[in-house]
Amino acid sequence: MEEQRKIVEEIERRFSVVEEAEKVVEQSLRQAERLRQSILKRAFEGKLVPQDPNDEPAEKLLERIRAEKAMREESEGKGKISKAKWRKRKIHH
Repeated sequence: MEEQRKIVEEIERRFSVVEEAEKVVEQSLRQAERLRQSILKRAFEGKLVPQDPNDEPAEKLLERIRAEKAMREESEGKGKISKAKWRKRKIHH
């Protein structure tokens, strides 16, 4: 009987250690998520790294990217045959 009591006490002690470790892990995960959100917020505010005053504003960069994309799509579209026309061509040949 004494041996069983010691085994039960040891198991309870180990469960207590595991429960404490789980609490620490959960707390660390919550803290990591808060830090992640804080970092993202600072990045979007432009406060994560020093800003170069010579860089163009983000809005102008986006406009330039959109214009380049539109030009690329337009140039790629020239000389292409639609799928429907391609199928008709294959059937007739």
